[in-house]
Amino acid sequence: MPVRYEVTAPEGERGGQLLGAHFRDGRATLDDPSPGVLLWFRRHGFTVDQVDDGPPPDTAPPASNAPPKSAGRSRSRSKKEG
Repeated sequence: MPVRYEVTAPEGERGGQLLGAHFRDGRATLDDPSPGVLLWFRRHGFTVDQVDDGPPPDTAPPASNAPPKSAGRSRSRSKKEG
């Protein structure tokens, strides 16, 4: 289920297309935009609001292929003089 965001231009009456968002009367709706796109809009004075709540709570996030991060001490080796 896609997550939807509403983006509002700082000038208000903006129209046209910007970063894949089609603005009309200063507003655009984006479905599943990348985090970089949302960050760009925020950094340039646009208001970004999440419209949907996202996936239902019983839906597990996709599994990651990355190995689990270890908690606790770090494993660093030191050189011994000898």
